[in-house]
Amino acid sequence: MLEIVLKYRRVFERMAEESLAFTNYFSEKTEKGKTRKGPPSEDDWENAKAFVHFLKKFYDATLELSATKTPTSHLIYQSMIALHIEIVKKSKDDSDPTLKKVAHAMMSKFNKYWGNWSNMNPLIFIAAVLDPGNKLQMIKVSIRKLGGNFVEVQEFVDKVKTGLVTLWTEYKGINDNFDIDKHVQMECDAGDGNSNSGGRLWDELFDDVEAQNEVEQRQVISNEVDKYLADEIEKRSNSSFNILEWWKGSETRYSILSMVAKDIFAIPSSTVASESVFSLGKKVVDPFRSLLSSKMVEALVCTNDWLRAEEFSFYKDPTDDDLELYKEIEEIEKSVRAVNITQDTSQI
Repeated sequence: MLEIVLKYRRVFERMAEESLAFTNYFSEKTEKGKTRKGPPSEDDWENAKAFVHFLKKFYDATLELSATKTPTSHLIYQSMIALHIEIVKKSKDDSDPTLKKVAHAMMSKFNKYWGNWSNMNPLIFIAAVLDPGNKLQMIKVSIRKLGGNFVEVQEFVDKVKTGLVTLWTEYKGINDNFDIDKHVQMECDAGDGNSNSGGRLWDELFDDVEAQNEVEQRQVISNEVDKYLADEIEKRSNSSFNILEWWKGSETRYSILSMVAKDIFAIPSSTVASESVFSLGKKVVDPFRSLLSSKMVEALVCTNDWLRAEEFSFYKDPTDDDLELYKEIEEIEKSVRAVNITQDTSQI
């Protein structure tokens, strides 16, 4: 709304200069005896301009992170960094004292939630790295822009990479268990055949070759994270780039890492609707629900349909057709009973 009001700034200024009724309105008191604020002063307009500048960026970030039909987890880090850099830049800009004051106020609020990276969820950084257009370069560049030195950059990058490798190793262990079961089954199937004693020497040699190949393949796979990070990043010139399609097409190249990416990108960046982000009304999550454990929240979400379903009862009131059917059945039963009585009497 402020953005629209700014377009009519000159109109309000002329009304303040030429319209006596306009200025007298603000001189009058309200029904409760309070003095009205206005008309807008020069400082008010500058403050509005400053707030529009910041709120527009937060509004755009909110819409982007609240998307429901596209992955958003990889956008959290870059959105927060972009906002952080913008706030820092404006907080040091002496050309606009009003904007600088607003930026300082915004910085204190921003640091309250995003100031300490060590307390942030590491999946935020891993998701950013799994964006083939970012990888580790995004983290390196952003820390430098925020004043980090070489040692700080390297330490943080190593920490993020270690977290990704740890996550990848966990997925690899699960996948290896499936491969072992499959390999054992194949050996059992192969053992049912008849061996050729004349080619036993060659068979042993071929077995050694296959074993060596498996070792080398495992060594290559163990460097899958390094392989991904060493490859060229995707250029931003492609506006139609689809990150899910990219990872789907890279499953053969990064077999395990693509599984990690699939699960990471399934995580929504926000559980609050975009229209409720800046709402000053009732909290979406009350104090009771905010204290629930993660397992309890998961159970409530999974059983949501059961909790909200209407009570089911096997009994229901009969319809007119049902009553007519019951009546016909009773008549038939009476007729059958009468026939049976007649037959019994005749036999006696």
